[in-house]
Amino acid sequence: MQKILALTIMAVLTGVLGMAQDVPKMETFLGYTYARINTSGDVPSFSANGGSAQVAVNLNKWFGLVGDFGAVHNGNISDVHLDTTLVNFLFGPRISIRKSRLIPYFNFLMGGVHAGTSANINVNLPPNVTPPVYIPGVPTVPTPGGAVTLRAVASQTAFAFALGGGMDIKINNHVAFRPIGLDYYMTRLQNLRSQQDKNQDHIRVTCGFNFTFGGQ
Repeated sequence: MQKILALTIMAVLTGVLGMAQDVPKMETFLGYTYARINTSGDVPSFSANGGSAQVAVNLNKWFGLVGDFGAVHNGNISDVHLDTTLVNFLFGPRISIRKSRLIPYFNFLMGGVHAGTSANINVNLPPNVTPPVYIPGVPTVPTPGGAVTLRAVASQTAFAFALGGGMDIKINNHVAFRPIGLDYYMTRLQNLRSQQDKNQDHIRVTCGFNFTFGGQ
């Protein structure tokens, strides 16, 4: 009888531990990001590359909360040397379906985006402009009527959200491979010419590894 009771307790504990391993308390994702950016303005749509990081806290087997942080960059948009970087910081719920090694998930994340753009502008000084004072270390000093290159910079922070999902393939109890995460990514940045807020509709694709910690 005692042997049967001991075996029963061991079986229950094994089952509980097995369930705990299947539901990590925390997950951390690191990976590559591709985004197709639609400016809804004067600049044509363009592709951007970068990286993403996510931190998720699972409240139970299927529901968790996610923080999503990442950035994408293009240094030469439409061959006019516009250098643009978009940095996102998003938060929201995630639903995961944990029935096998294939773990699909769906999330809705809201937060913000910081966009920065810069470009070189080449101009000629008017003939009557007095040349600037020579600065040590600067190889050349512009002269009246000479060419000058300026760097124009603009940046802003606005609302953003991402709606989508993906698939994790469990490698072991601590590592999963994410072959794809796909999101509709919306930003509400201001048009620099019209000074009006507009929605920009993007597609964001991620790929990388998800690391899990703890158990419930």
